[in-house]
Amino acid sequence: MNLATALLDVARRHATDEALVDGPVRLDYAAVVRQAGAVAAGLAGLGVEPGDRVAILLPNGWHYAVCYFGVQLSGAVAVLVNTRLTGTEIEHVLRDSGARLVLTDDLLGGRLAPGSPARPVRAADLAAARTEPRALPGAARQPDDVAQLLYTSGTTGRPKGAMQTHANLLANARTVRDRLGAAPGERTLVVAPMFHATGTASQLVGFCAAGACCVFVPEFHAATALSLLPREGITVFVGVAAMLRLMLLRAGAAELSALRLCVLGGSPVPANFPAEVRRRVPELVLANVWGLTEATSIVTYVEGEEYLAWPWSVGRAVPGVELAVAGAGEEPRDVRDRVGELCVRGPTVTAGYWGDRVATGAAFADGWLHTGDVGSIDADGHVRLLDRLKDMIIRGGENIYSLEVESALAAHPDIAEVAVVGVPDPILDERVRAFVVLRPGATPTAEALRSHAATLLADFKIPAEFRFVDALPHNGSGKVLKRRLTAEA
Repeated sequence: MNLATALLDVARRHATDEALVDGPVRLDYAAVVRQAGAVAAGLAGLGVEPGDRVAILLPNGWHYAVCYFGVQLSGAVAVLVNTRLTGTEIEHVLRDSGARLVLTDDLLGGRLAPGSPARPVRAADLAAARTEPRALPGAARQPDDVAQLLYTSGTTGRPKGAMQTHANLLANARTVRDRLGAAPGERTLVVAPMFHATGTASQLVGFCAAGACCVFVPEFHAATALSLLPREGITVFVGVAAMLRLMLLRAGAAELSALRLCVLGGSPVPANFPAEVRRRVPELVLANVWGLTEATSIVTYVEGEEYLAWPWSVGRAVPGVELAVAGAGEEPRDVRDRVGELCVRGPTVTAGYWGDRVATGAAFADGWLHTGDVGSIDADGHVRLLDRLKDMIIRGGENIYSLEVESALAAHPDIAEVAVVGVPDPILDERVRAFVVLRPGATPTAEALRSHAATLLADFKIPAEFRFVDALPHNGSGKVLKRRLTAEA
């Protein structure tokens, strides 16, 4: 089984079921295969062969989906390009991947330099063609063949292309089916960017492999999402906690009536948030996940009553995935309640970084993916995330985990969002600075927030400084860009 045969199989069984919705455009599975087949035929006509890289530079929407599936039917490797990149950054991804073509539109294609290493092709023209493919080479791809290159956010240098195989993506799709309940009749609102693992691996591939429906919006706006939830009968929402909080500020019972599950991930969730959601929307099941591009998408999962009982947790390892903890200079071990770097192995761990043996060797060692996330695993297998290794603050020799401080501050009723970073200190090496976004109308002082933190944290963890800001910088997946905050510090 590969992505091409998975799509053809689900289309045979659910030909007339709705698959993709994008504004007025509504496609059933039979139409998706026709459109994707036209893309595959167009790619073959342009000389694309199995294993070639074809980049996709498009906004969220049905064109993205049918081009993605068309690339898979052609047997090529999809290169998912971040639409927020500059022309220079896009050129790096195209050159690094060796992409022959880039499927794009007039607006985003305008960012490509005249001497772009990949030939730009209008995606709409390929999708609109009436040509049928003579063959579907993608059906012959092997499970361990690379299906897509998904580039990291480049937090430790230039972005690297994680090689996600057909087997990786289908294993993650099984998790989406088994844990999120993806099935015919289920409908998910895709607000995550398609160039991130959540949007493509877990929603587009995960839900379509199960015969469910994906409803697209170009980007998240609370008002738009709330209007679509009841109108489109959305049953599963996936996003960061800040998105759900924004919707709850203006939502009534009617807007959320069809929603059965809200899955949070991509950024830390305050420990008091599950109880807050239960009070506001008792019938809604809330879930939390931890995932990584290098592990295709989902690594841990928790929902419902279990999440309420362990609100600090990002869940337990999903079936087939193993977790371990590694201390500095140590091998990963299955030790409980010990803080260290979390390591993962299993069917969703990717094949490494495209064309980068050094980075692959550093991150993928002895069968384990070293995630760069600091955390611990309790006796029941619940995972607690504490920080990224690179974000840990060392104050006078004491380790301070920014997530712990952020969770304590987020419990204050006046705080809408918070991020904590370390800034240089001439005596203690680093001190703690908190960037705070307040709820509308709130006016707490820094001293009030410091007093609140003192009830939950040891004195050395309490922020020395508070900066009140209108908004925090986020990347396309909703994660706070702490590098930018540190630079401003």
